[in-house]
Amino acid sequence: MAFALVKAQATFLSYITGVFLIVKGKSNFPKKPYVLVSNHSSYFDILLMYALVPEYFVFMGKAELEQWPLFNIFFTKGMNIAVARGSLSGARKAYERANDELQRGNSLVIFPEATIPEDVPNMLKFKVGAFKLAVEHQVPIVPVTFTRNYKILQNGGFLKAPAGPGLAPAIVHKPIETRGMGEDDILPLLNKTFEIVKSALPDYENR
Repeated sequence: MAFALVKAQATFLSYITGVFLIVKGKSNFPKKPYVLVSNHSSYFDILLMYALVPEYFVFMGKAELEQWPLFNIFFTKGMNIAVARGSLSGARKAYERANDELQRGNSLVIFPEATIPEDVPNMLKFKVGAFKLAVEHQVPIVPVTFTRNYKILQNGGFLKAPAGPGLAPAIVHKPIETRGMGEDDILPLLNKTFEIVKSALPDYENR
Protein backbone atom coordinates (compact mmCIF):
# COMPACT_ATOMS: atom_id res chain seq x y z
CA MET A 1 0.00 0.00 0.00
CA ALA A 2 2.88 2.34 0.79
CA PHE A 3 4.45 1.63 -2.59
CA ALA A 4 1.16 2.33 -4.38
CA LEU A 5 0.89 5.65 -2.53
CA VAL A 6 4.44 6.65 -3.44
CA LYS A 7 3.80 5.70 -7.06
CA ALA A 8 0.67 7.87 -7.12
CA GLN A 9 2.60 10.76 -5.57
CA ALA A 10 5.28 10.47 -8.25
CA THR A 11 2.71 10.64 -11.03
CA PHE A 12 0.95 13.59 -9.38
CA LEU A 13 4.15 15.58 -8.80
CA SER A 14 5.27 14.99 -12.38
CA TYR A 15 1.92 16.29 -13.62
CA ILE A 16 1.81 19.45 -11.49
CA THR A 17 5.41 20.34 -12.34
CA GLY A 18 4.73 19.97 -16.04
CA VAL A 19 7.06 17.00 -16.52
CA PHE A 20 5.61 14.32 -18.79
CA LEU A 21 7.23 10.90 -18.93
CA ILE A 22 7.44 9.45 -22.44
CA VAL A 23 8.28 5.73 -22.39
CA LYS A 24 9.74 3.80 -25.29
CA GLY A 25 10.02 0.03 -24.93
CA LYS A 26 7.53 -0.43 -22.09
CA SER A 27 6.85 -3.97 -23.34
CA ASN A 28 10.49 -4.87 -22.63
CA PHE A 29 9.85 -5.25 -18.90
CA PRO A 30 10.25 -8.98 -18.17
CA LYS A 31 8.53 -11.01 -15.51
CA LYS A 32 9.98 -10.06 -12.14
CA PRO A 33 12.35 -10.32 -10.39
CA TYR A 34 14.96 -8.40 -12.33
CA VAL A 35 17.63 -5.79 -11.68
CA LEU A 36 16.93 -2.48 -13.42
CA VAL A 37 19.92 -0.20 -14.00
CA SER A 38 19.83 3.34 -15.37
CA ASN A 39 22.02 6.34 -16.01
CA HIS A 40 21.78 8.95 -13.27
CA SER A 41 21.78 12.55 -14.52
CA SER A 42 19.26 14.24 -12.22
CA TYR A 43 17.45 13.77 -8.91
CA PHE A 44 14.30 13.72 -11.01
CA ASP A 45 15.39 10.22 -12.11
CA ILE A 46 14.24 8.94 -8.72
CA LEU A 47 10.75 10.38 -8.97
CA LEU A 48 10.24 9.26 -12.56
CA MET A 49 11.41 5.74 -11.78
CA TYR A 50 8.24 5.23 -9.75
CA ALA A 51 6.15 6.40 -12.67
CA LEU A 52 8.13 4.21 -15.09
CA VAL A 53 8.33 0.77 -13.47
CA PRO A 54 4.95 -1.00 -13.60
CA GLU A 55 5.35 -3.35 -10.62
CA TYR A 56 6.62 -3.26 -7.06
CA PHE A 57 10.37 -2.78 -6.75
CA VAL A 58 12.96 -1.94 -4.11
CA PHE A 59 15.20 1.04 -4.78
CA MET A 60 18.83 0.81 -3.69
CA GLY A 61 20.57 4.17 -3.27
CA LYS A 62 22.77 6.36 -1.12
CA ALA A 63 21.59 7.01 2.42
CA GLU A 64 21.83 10.79 1.95
CA LEU A 65 18.57 10.68 -0.02
CA GLU A 66 16.73 10.19 3.26
CA GLN A 67 17.67 13.77 4.20
CA TRP A 68 16.61 15.51 0.98
CA PRO A 69 13.30 17.40 1.15
CA LEU A 70 10.69 16.12 -1.33
CA PHE A 71 12.90 13.30 -2.63
CA ASN A 72 12.94 11.57 0.76
CA ILE A 73 9.26 10.82 0.12
CA PHE A 74 10.43 8.39 -2.53
CA PHE A 75 13.28 6.91 -0.51
CA THR A 76 12.44 5.52 2.90
CA LYS A 77 14.59 3.06 4.82
CA GLY A 78 11.74 0.68 5.51
CA MET A 79 10.73 0.31 1.88
CA ASN A 80 14.08 0.83 0.16
CA ILE A 81 17.75 -0.03 0.74
CA ALA A 82 19.97 2.78 1.99
CA VAL A 83 23.70 2.44 1.32
CA ALA A 84 25.92 4.43 3.68
CA ARG A 85 28.94 5.77 1.80
CA GLY A 86 32.30 4.86 3.27
CA SER A 87 30.88 2.20 5.60
CA LEU A 88 31.97 -1.36 4.84
CA SER A 89 29.53 -2.81 7.35
CA GLY A 90 26.73 -0.66 5.97
CA ALA A 91 27.51 -1.73 2.41
CA ARG A 92 27.53 -5.39 3.48
CA LYS A 93 24.16 -5.06 5.20
CA ALA A 94 22.71 -3.32 2.15
CA TYR A 95 24.00 -6.10 -0.10
CA GLU A 96 22.49 -8.75 2.18
CA ARG A 97 19.15 -6.95 2.12
CA ALA A 98 19.31 -6.78 -1.69
CA ASN A 99 19.92 -10.53 -1.78
CA ASP A 100 16.90 -11.09 0.44
CA GLU A 101 14.65 -8.95 -1.75
CA LEU A 102 15.61 -10.85 -4.90
CA GLN A 103 15.03 -14.15 -3.14
CA ARG A 104 11.55 -12.93 -2.24
CA GLY A 105 10.87 -12.23 -5.90
CA ASN A 106 11.15 -8.45 -5.70
CA SER A 107 12.96 -6.46 -8.38
CA LEU A 108 15.75 -4.00 -7.60
CA VAL A 109 16.36 -0.56 -9.11
CA ILE A 110 19.96 0.66 -8.93
CA PHE A 111 21.87 3.60 -10.40
CA PRO A 112 25.24 1.87 -10.94
CA GLU A 113 27.09 5.18 -11.34
CA ALA A 114 26.28 5.69 -7.62
CA THR A 115 26.16 9.49 -8.02
CA ILE A 116 25.29 12.19 -10.55
CA PRO A 117 28.28 13.05 -12.77
CA GLU A 118 29.46 16.66 -12.81
CA ASP A 119 29.46 16.67 -16.61
CA VAL A 120 26.04 15.14 -17.29
CA PRO A 121 24.81 13.71 -19.58
CA ASN A 122 28.20 12.00 -19.78
CA MET A 123 28.23 8.86 -17.66
CA LEU A 124 30.52 7.63 -14.90
CA LYS A 125 31.84 4.08 -14.88
CA PHE A 126 29.36 1.57 -13.52
CA LYS A 127 30.02 -0.09 -10.19
CA VAL A 128 29.84 -3.86 -10.11
CA GLY A 129 27.24 -4.53 -7.37
CA ALA A 130 24.09 -4.58 -9.51
CA PHE A 131 25.61 -6.99 -12.00
CA LYS A 132 26.99 -9.29 -9.33
CA LEU A 133 23.54 -9.51 -7.78
CA ALA A 134 21.91 -10.27 -11.13
CA VAL A 135 24.37 -13.04 -11.94
CA GLU A 136 24.23 -14.58 -8.47
CA HIS A 137 20.44 -14.78 -8.64
CA GLN A 138 20.30 -15.53 -12.39
CA VAL A 139 17.81 -12.71 -13.00
CA PRO A 140 17.74 -10.38 -16.02
CA ILE A 141 19.34 -6.96 -16.19
CA VAL A 142 16.94 -4.31 -17.55
CA PRO A 143 18.85 -1.29 -18.93
CA VAL A 144 17.05 2.07 -18.94
CA THR A 145 18.18 5.40 -20.38
CA PHE A 146 16.77 8.75 -19.26
CA THR A 147 17.72 11.04 -22.14
CA ARG A 148 17.01 14.57 -20.87
CA ASN A 149 16.20 14.58 -17.15
CA TYR A 150 19.38 16.57 -16.61
CA LYS A 151 17.72 19.45 -18.46
CA ILE A 152 14.54 19.26 -16.37
CA LEU A 153 16.34 19.41 -13.02
CA GLN A 154 20.02 20.21 -13.23
CA ASN A 155 22.60 19.19 -10.66
CA GLY A 156 23.57 21.74 -8.04
CA GLY A 157 21.60 21.27 -4.86
CA PHE A 158 17.95 21.32 -3.84
CA LEU A 159 16.17 24.61 -4.73
CA LYS A 160 19.47 25.94 -6.13
CA ALA A 161 19.74 24.23 -9.49
CA PRO A 162 17.86 25.41 -12.61
CA ALA A 163 14.67 23.46 -13.27
CA GLY A 164 11.72 23.58 -15.61
CA PRO A 165 8.90 21.61 -17.21
CA GLY A 166 9.21 19.48 -20.32
CA LEU A 167 9.10 16.01 -21.81
CA ALA A 168 11.09 13.30 -20.05
CA PRO A 169 11.84 10.45 -22.47
CA ALA A 170 12.80 7.10 -20.97
CA ILE A 171 14.00 4.16 -23.05
CA VAL A 172 13.51 0.67 -21.65
CA HIS A 173 15.96 -1.58 -23.49
CA LYS A 174 15.52 -5.29 -24.02
CA PRO A 175 16.44 -7.29 -20.92
CA ILE A 176 19.78 -9.08 -20.79
CA GLU A 177 19.43 -12.65 -19.55
CA THR A 178 21.99 -13.89 -17.03
CA ARG A 179 21.02 -17.56 -16.93
CA GLY A 180 24.15 -19.68 -17.13
CA MET A 181 26.45 -16.74 -16.36
CA GLY A 182 29.12 -16.98 -13.68
CA GLU A 183 31.63 -14.77 -11.96
CA ASP A 184 33.76 -14.37 -15.09
CA ASP A 185 30.77 -12.92 -16.94
CA ILE A 186 30.09 -10.07 -14.49
CA LEU A 187 32.47 -7.48 -15.97
CA PRO A 188 31.50 -8.23 -19.60
CA LEU A 189 27.86 -7.91 -18.54
CA LEU A 190 28.62 -4.56 -16.88
CA ASN A 191 30.41 -3.25 -19.97
CA LYS A 192 27.66 -4.43 -22.32
CA THR A 193 24.98 -2.76 -20.21
CA PHE A 194 26.96 0.48 -19.99
CA GLU A 195 27.22 0.65 -23.78
CA ILE A 196 23.50 -0.05 -24.23
CA VAL A 197 22.50 2.73 -21.83
CA LYS A 198 25.04 5.15 -23.31
CA SER A 199 24.01 4.39 -26.90
CA ALA A 200 20.56 5.94 -26.37
CA LEU A 201 21.91 9.30 -25.18
CA PRO A 202 21.90 12.11 -27.73
CA ASP A 203 25.13 12.79 -29.59
CA TYR A 204 27.28 15.29 -27.77
CA GLU A 205 26.96 17.81 -30.58
CA ASN A 206 23.18 17.79 -30.28
CA ARG A 207 22.98 18.24 -26.52
